Amino acid sequence: MAEQDDARVVITNADIAAAKRDWQLARTRGDLPARVDEAYDLYRRLVSAQAQQIADTFRATGALRADQG
Repeated sequence: MAEQDDARVVITNADIAAAKRDWQLARTRGDLPARVDEAYDLYRRLVSAQAQQIADTFRATGALRADQG
């Protein structure tokens, strides 16, 4: 199990912002609905993953990293 923890991907605020910009750009330029949905789904998944990451960090240490809030 420890090896799985070592392979964990860290989601940053910059990752969230980039995904949000991609989703908004897809909407404003009139991309196909499937592309807009795909971009939104990635954004939603990243937000959810970061929230879980923040909760895990807080449970483990009682503190947050500087880029987590």
